Amino acid sequence: MIKLLQKNCKFLISGATGFIGSKLCQELLSDGHRIVALTRQKNKISTHENLKYINDLNEENFDYDIVINLAGAPISVYWTQKNQQKIRESRLNITQQIVEKIMNSETPPKLFISGSAIGFYGTSSSIIFSENSQPTNQNLFSQQICRDWEREALKVQNKTRVVLLRTGVVVGEGGGIIKKLTAPFKLGLGGKIGDGKQIMSWIHLQDVMGILNLIMNNFSIVGAINLVAPNACSNYEFSQKLAKKFSRPFLFHMPKIIAKNLFGKMGEELVLSSQKIAPHKAIENGYDFKYAHIEEAIDALFTSENAL
Repeated sequence: MIKLLQKNCKFLISGATGFIGSKLCQELLSDGHRIVALTRQKNKISTHENLKYINDLNEENFDYDIVINLAGAPISVYWTQKNQQKIRESRLNITQQIVEKIMNSETPPKLFISGSAIGFYGTSSSIIFSENSQPTNQNLFSQQICRDWEREALKVQNKTRVVLLRTGVVVGEGGGIIKKLTAPFKLGLGGKIGDGKQIMSWIHLQDVMGILNLIMNNFSIVGAINLVAPNACSNYEFSQKLAKKFSRPFLFHMPKIIAKNLFGKMGEELVLSSQKIAPHKAIENGYDFKYAHIEEAIDALFTSENAL
């Protein structure tokens, strides 16, 4: 639950209708804050008195206490040239617009939280990446996106406190990886991908909210912070636990060659490669993870019988 020390804050949130953004709005509204949500959905109307949807930053005066930038087209798609351009522009364009507003504001927000991802670091089967780690020299598409995204947000670090969310695979009900995998695993068709040894750095949605709460209340946190659980898992372990949760057999697997054909470059970077990330900054600032192990996170899914 998000509980801010400062009451009645006014937020600007982009990507507010996404998996993380919608949960964040719910938490902030419960804590009594006001939200202006920037969305691409036309004519979207709020039923909550403290939530207003806009399609353009110029629709409202730029007088926010906190700005949270979560906008971006889904990255887990086949990376055609057109899709790559859409992924890039959906992140950079809105970030550039927000940065311009902050730069020109006489009363800039106290905090600018901007999205990024663990793709910043690159991939490795041996390195454990922390916030202080240098990225690999692979020059992957996911690295390029995160690097440029972060660089743009940091342009306003002399005007406001900037925090960059390097987010891993988010586990939770209603969206993210679980939503995509529910159907095949419920049918008993789920299984490991490739040899299943590739490491996946994940985080439960509730811990995403918890770390966001930490960031907003701890004014000393600046720069990048890894949104991942302290214990990464293998693709095999994740898949096995999910099959067990659905009480389904764990018999199938997707050979590496098929995964490459199905997912292309995206599969090579995000599905078949390892990323072991450590949440050093969150732990150093006293955050206590609610879900530190993947089994706990998956066990907490679908708590109602009807959800299964």
